Amino acid sequence: MAVAVTDLAWRWDIKAFVTASEAGAFGDKRVELIDGVVVPVVIGDWHGSVTVNVGHALKLVGGDVEVTGSSLATDDSLPDPDCWVRRRGAEPAGAVGRRLSRWTPADVLLVVEVGDETLEVDLGPKADLYARAGFACYWVVHPGGVEVLTEPTPDGYGARRTYSASELIPTPYSQGDGVAVDDLLTT
Repeated sequence: MAVAVTDLAWRWDIKAFVTASEAGAFGDKRVELIDGVVVPVVIGDWHGSVTVNVGHALKLVGGDVEVTGSSLATDDSLPDPDCWVRRRGAEPAGAVGRRLSRWTPADVLLVVEVGDETLEVDLGPKADLYARAGFACYWVVHPGGVEVLTEPTPDGYGARRTYSASELIPTPYSQGDGVAVDDLLTT
């Protein structure tokens, strides 16, 4: 009986991925786990500049929150969002290895990916896994603007709106004016 190549493909789980990472198996390579697949994280000049802009803008909006760039575990993946916002003082719901925590969807107020070369993945598999995890608001910042996805379900986000230059994006955690798309995209 023949065995299909796809039957032999190795699918990582979070525990195996974290164990390998903590043991140095990936060396100095920056990687993330998306639906069982180890994916390299590539950061170019535009991506790096815009990520700094996003983190800075989200802190300036205010609110009783913490902005972080740590990996964000879901049930079956360990993505490495560019930044995300959680309630200040929230306690982790558990641990993932020695250095990472798990957070409840109620404490994760916003997840942000910056996608120039990774736009297809950010709006596809990553959006699906963040929705399955129950993260209420997900932004994908790209050269043409910002996609804001809300209303998570096990099948994906139910609502999507694109914000373009000169528009303000409301933040889900503050009463302020929001974040100007222009402030995010300026490099």
